[in-house]
Amino acid sequence: MDDQHTSASMKKLNRRTLMVIVIGLVVIIVASSLIIYGNSALNPDGSRVAWQHNIENFATALATDNGKVFTMDISGNVNCYGIQSGESVWNGSSVGGYFASGLTVAEGKVYGGYRYASVGCLDEPTGQFQWSFTSNIDNQAPDNVIVDAGRVFVLAEGPSAGVSALNASTGQLLWQVRYSFEDFGNITDSNTWWVSGFPLGGDPFDGSIVYALGGNESNVNFFKLDTDNGNVLWRSNLTLFAGIPSVLAIYQGQVIIENGNQILSLNDTSGDSLWSVDVGAAVYSPALYKWILFFGASDGNFYALDLSSGTIASKTKVDNQNLFSTLNDSNTLTTYPIQVDAQNQRLYWSFGVTQQLGTTSENKHDHYIGAVCSLDLATGKLVWSRQIEDNGVFYGFSAGLVVNKDALFLNENNALWVFSASTGNLARNQHFDHYVLPPVVSDNVVFVASDLQLTAYT
Repeated sequence: MDDQHTSASMKKLNRRTLMVIVIGLVVIIVASSLIIYGNSALNPDGSRVAWQHNIENFATALATDNGKVFTMDISGNVNCYGIQSGESVWNGSSVGGYFASGLTVAEGKVYGGYRYASVGCLDEPTGQFQWSFTSNIDNQAPDNVIVDAGRVFVLAEGPSAGVSALNASTGQLLWQVRYSFEDFGNITDSNTWWVSGFPLGGDPFDGSIVYALGGNESNVNFFKLDTDNGNVLWRSNLTLFAGIPSVLAIYQGQVIIENGNQILSLNDTSGDSLWSVDVGAAVYSPALYKWILFFGASDGNFYALDLSSGTIASKTKVDNQNLFSTLNDSNTLTTYPIQVDAQNQRLYWSFGVTQQLGTTSENKHDHYIGAVCSLDLATGKLVWSRQIEDNGVFYGFSAGLVVNKDALFLNENNALWVFSASTGNLARNQHFDHYVLPPVVSDNVVFVASDLQLTAYT
């Protein structure tokens, strides 16, 4: 009888032990798929970790849209999470290629670039694959993917640089251009028409309208082209100063173009010149706010250009360390996107120089020194400026700067700095094992993808 009782007790104990093990495994699995929610402890900058996800592979791009945040990795896999909750909406969908970079979400679709200047398209609500296109213009992932009025423009800037224009719904090729130093390339549709020209830099696309450069080095024209029917809407003969000019802004019937040290305003209907400003320096990080174009320049100043009159509204020295004067063949310049905080009437900008101190694989190391500054939005006067430095091996990942409430997030390579936006005081400096992507902000949440994690800060 005792033996039977002992055997029954052992069976109950084994079942209970097994149940505890199963529950423990479930907890571990759930935690590892995780979301770490609601860290109640505040960071020194006042930010809080709202949630954190472990991601399977290193993220190469981040994007947000319609209450969702998206990551893409080097294999083209895309994950989608709710911005506020951190819950997975869908994951593991692939845009269809390797060496992926560049992620754009627009018009209900997710577009990701990958090798051979190609692009893939997913359905935003479900992550289902829609289409992919391979251009073979270049062997690298495209530098940029722009979506405008039902068209996808795939920009490659490698040795065989060019642009592919696609139907956003089907991925059908509409037209394609390769860059050529002899004739600036051809925008061409072999079925109907062709015109000598190459799209300007920046964002020169507006549906079927493209602003382009044409001719040759001794006879250069700016074009406004309608690629649906091949019409040249206007051409403007101008002197080309350096490189491919860029469209900086479209403002109230003006197309604003950077051409060397000049900023030009052309009538968007006729192509006639309205005004020009020569700042005597290269222009960096242009950002339009209302009727003011803000930009930094290689003379170490920060400018505010009034587009309604074509006059400089303010000019402020921000390069107090004379970093721009140190540029040479062994130094690399990094400039950050300008951030406008209209609520607190502030502007933020950062720039830096990476000096290559070693040339071989054994002694290669770099020294980065930069500046981050805040200016008054109305007057352009400098409010504060801070120096940042870092050492390591920099691989040329793009740098980012975002502001959310009183926290300014800035990254370079594998370093992340967080400053008080109001005072400029350094709140936090963190290094990751590999690298950190440029932060993005949406719905008062800042997203940082670093190593194998995606973190949401409120």
